[in-house]
Amino acid sequence: MSLLQAISYKDPAGFVVKLEDGYYRYIAPDYALEFDHLSESGLYQNLVEQELMIPHAEVLLDDKFPGYYKKIFPQQLAFISYPFEWSYAQWQQMLLAYTRINKLSLAHGMILKDASPYNFTFHNDKCVLIDTLSFSFYKDGDPWIAYRQFCEESLSPFLLMHYKDPLWSKLYRGSITGLPLPFVSSHLPFRTRFDVFCLIHIHLHSRFSNDKKDKSETTRQGLNKEKLNILFETIIKNVLAKKQPLLKNSIWDHYYENDIESEGYIIAKTEVITKWLAEIRPDVTIDLGANTGKFSRLASQFSKSVYAVESDAYCVDEIYKSNMQIKDNNVTSILADLADPSPGLGWHNEEKSPLLKRLKGEMVMALALIHHLCLSRNLPIPFVARLFSEMTTQYAIVEFVPKEDPKCKLLLQHKGDIFEYYTEEDFINSFEHHFRLIACHPFEKSLRKLFLWEKL
Repeated sequence: MSLLQAISYKDPAGFVVKLEDGYYRYIAPDYALEFDHLSESGLYQNLVEQELMIPHAEVLLDDKFPGYYKKIFPQQLAFISYPFEWSYAQWQQMLLAYTRINKLSLAHGMILKDASPYNFTFHNDKCVLIDTLSFSFYKDGDPWIAYRQFCEESLSPFLLMHYKDPLWSKLYRGSITGLPLPFVSSHLPFRTRFDVFCLIHIHLHSRFSNDKKDKSETTRQGLNKEKLNILFETIIKNVLAKKQPLLKNSIWDHYYENDIESEGYIIAKTEVITKWLAEIRPDVTIDLGANTGKFSRLASQFSKSVYAVESDAYCVDEIYKSNMQIKDNNVTSILADLADPSPGLGWHNEEKSPLLKRLKGEMVMALALIHHLCLSRNLPIPFVARLFSEMTTQYAIVEFVPKEDPKCKLLLQHKGDIFEYYTEEDFINSFEHHFRLIACHPFEKSLRKLFLWEKL
């Protein structure tokens, strides 16, 4: 077997590879001391118990990659989200998780050697470290070697999201190694130069970003453990103080309170979907166009895992914050636009996998969504039917909203009716190429209908 099949391969300490029964990580001999210290010092156990890092099991080495020190089998996560698929609150949680892990590591003589947000993901909306090889030894007087990377790749996007717009996180799709500090400094508001936190970590730091030796005080001089802990506490304090983005511009706020057709409609819709989900009980449900997560939480009662996919960053924040309050939450919120999903990125366009390749489940729900895809984004119904069939292995619950519906009329008022083939008949014919119709439920005093499909 060749290293060309590795999924994570840039760290000389080891790599991740997909084998027949899952993903494994191989540990290089040069990382043996660090890996053993992580395991034997109690740090690994501490991080796993606090749900800051995924657990792993050591397994017997084989001859697939001879010469490696150890082979481990990490907890297998069905979905890995990337930074450009996180909302503001999720970015904030990642920064807090990163600093907390560093503080715990310092107590065990270690520190995170890098600061890439790609080392983290969200599982059941808990931010967890997924890179077991991120740790290095630390002794008093050592510099914080990941400081520059932390400012460019983790802190900068968060500050741009806070002061400018949460949509700035999408820049990560075009720059997966972070944003140059001079660029960030020039785009932050002038008033941030009077904020000590932004001044030190972005504006002053940016002056040295083109100097290969990086003369910034934090990296040039070593810090003892006490001062480094104080620095991490300062970061935590400032990140927590930025509770939400300064710009709030969501058209979906209070959707279910203000924009639903009627209370009777939403009650009937809830009852039908509850009945169907209770009968099927899929392992993984994907709620497309999740809005504020009302039906994602409903699906969570009948599914092992739920992925709430929504294109509005503020709605994803609302879903995430709500999930954080639920014990044993099994919903993961994902910021994504189905009409413009995350592509394959990085080396060979395979370093970061496309969203549609990662997002799979036994059930897809698309409630009050198809008219937005077809009428607002001009996607033909056959395209949507094929997309849903590629995401699900078994079932789909799709709500059809006809052009005569008041919401559709609003969508069409400025563009005219150019959608000759957006009809219920076309909808059914398109989906029947991929699914078998199980049930259809119309609503009283509404033109909308719910369809339950089973994949062919």
